[in-house]
Amino acid sequence: MNTALASGTLAWLLTYALHSTVLIGGAWLLLRRWRTTPAVADVVWKTALLGGILTATAQNVIDRRPAGTFVLDRSTVVNAGDPRATGEAVLGDIGAGGTGFRADARASVMSPAESPSPVDALASVERSSQLAGPKPVADASAAGLPAALALTWLSLALLGILWYAGRRLILVGRLGDRRPVVDGATLGMLETLRRDTGARSRVRLTSSTAISSPVALGGEICLPDAALVELDQAARRAMLAHELAHLERRDPQWLALACVLERAFFFQPLNRLARRGVQENAEYLADEWAARHSGGVSLAKALVKVAEWIQASPLGVPVAGFAEERSQLTVRVTRLLDGAASVRPRSRAAMFAAAAAALMLMAAFAPGVAGAARLQGQGVAPPSRPPVALPPRASAPRAALPPEPRAVLPPIAPMAPMAPMAAAARLPFDLGGSDGRKVTADTGIVRAVMARLRDDDAEVRRAAADALGRMRHPMAIDALVAAVSDSSSEVSRAALYALGNFDRSRVPVAPFRRALAHEDPEIRSHAVRMLGELRDRASIASISRMLADTNADVRMAAMQSLMELEAPIGEDVILRALEDRAEEMRLLAASFAGDRQLVVAVPHLIRMLDDRSGSVRETAAQALSEMRTDASTAALRRALTHKDPAVRRIAVEYFGEGVDP
Repeated sequence: MNTALASGTLAWLLTYALHSTVLIGGAWLLLRRWRTTPAVADVVWKTALLGGILTATAQNVIDRRPAGTFVLDRSTVVNAGDPRATGEAVLGDIGAGGTGFRADARASVMSPAESPSPVDALASVERSSQLAGPKPVADASAAGLPAALALTWLSLALLGILWYAGRRLILVGRLGDRRPVVDGATLGMLETLRRDTGARSRVRLTSSTAISSPVALGGEICLPDAALVELDQAARRAMLAHELAHLERRDPQWLALACVLERAFFFQPLNRLARRGVQENAEYLADEWAARHSGGVSLAKALVKVAEWIQASPLGVPVAGFAEERSQLTVRVTRLLDGAASVRPRSRAAMFAAAAAALMLMAAFAPGVAGAARLQGQGVAPPSRPPVALPPRASAPRAALPPEPRAVLPPIAPMAPMAPMAAAARLPFDLGGSDGRKVTADTGIVRAVMARLRDDDAEVRRAAADALGRMRHPMAIDALVAAVSDSSSEVSRAALYALGNFDRSRVPVAPFRRALAHEDPEIRSHAVRMLGELRDRASIASISRMLADTNADVRMAAMQSLMELEAPIGEDVILRALEDRAEEMRLLAASFAGDRQLVVAVPHLIRMLDDRSGSVRETAAQALSEMRTDASTAALRRALTHKDPAVRRIAVEYFGEGVDP
């Protein structure tokens, strides 16, 4: 790296470190002593987060050097006749309000008459070196220090940003099962919100089983599947309003920028404090926006309901969500119920003006660090010293001096051709994944990632399992099978999910059978589903026992796997499922009873016409319409006046087919 560029980069980084410390520390003290609104705190934290970059850059561009600025500059003195020419730095007064090291490299000045012959000069240098002792070493290490530090920062910053990008990709992978929401009521609710609030964001609405709290992903709102069936319309509207507020405020982009800055400027730990401030106030402001357009009480109910679903955050990176930060929930619910979140905020023009003024004052008067290149052209002269001449010496006969030695260099050998890479470790090859896509993997990289499955850090092991699942290299299967037994549930879960990405003919069933006894319900449910997908009929008895699991997801996965395996399911099992406390199980059992025309289930289906879930009521009515028994017909005749329009529609269609009422 160019020396001037390296010195300037290092100076900018040090200036940023100083300014950002003052700004973020000042923001923390200000907000701690002055209780203010989330709107003001949001501006303060964002100003503190970006202010150090802006003020350090401004000082560098306009070349502003306030009092106290420190200048980075070191060099050596190259005057052989000066006893100080031993590689030491010269400390000089550089003026202009700054203090620091100033280069003072000047050649000796002498008149032509005083100039010795080349032989005399050589003898003088030899004598000087003998008097001075060992020859000084050029201060190359000091000159290269800024470049080394700048390159080190650049490398670590790039690694940090790549790590964050990898975590984002893992998040996208975990949400890979999300699908567009097709429920007309929910879609209509979102469009009504956009129209009523004047929102400009075009929103794609999806749902996923991998999350328990909604997230805004930039142009997309992803809801947990449970939100579509367990929340009433008012709570669902409040939830959608909260996420729409995140998109309108560009909170996903702000959080991504804050995370990138946190990792790029890793030497500034206060950036984490600023990022958390931005994230927390984003939730408060989204609550205020949603409360004004959907009601604070409905939003509070939705928050409490979502809190019941959350066991642990699976996302791994900060996101603009709904209830990801559980530590905030109590404060947020209290604000909503007290009406504090429904107050319309004042204009933010004054806040932005105050922030801009603070940054201008910081750039104008705060000291910083300057590089060496910036001193040129500022009228800063090096300290004056009289010219130093070589010491005189008596002339000696030229013949008395030994001949000048000549260095004998070895002949330069021709450059050897680059050795070919090992084909087994470098040549990529294509693998057919379980979804039919071609995957290119490098066996050397695969082996290196497999080794990380034995890392001391559980998060590294989990990331390695995720990566191997995306690579889908056959050699990783055995390592992933072993990782299923990891002491960390996160690693075990990631290993199981990774095995699910491989060609089904290559995946063994043994790890999924063992996982049926795992304490983590998510692992048990995934293992049950995979045994069904792997067509492992030998596990039917074990899967049947999972129908009595305490977790609803596990019970539902067991029912689905038994259906996929076309295993015999007893009527008593279906009857218990029709009474299950989990809505998904009741839905699945009602659909199964209708498909198999289980007459014994008719009394249960009739009672389900009054279920608290609209989806269950509709499915039960549909199942009764397929029975065509006297009891089911009588129930559908009564359903012609049912309060649920979906049930009434099915009853009308049933009798419209010519069935005698």
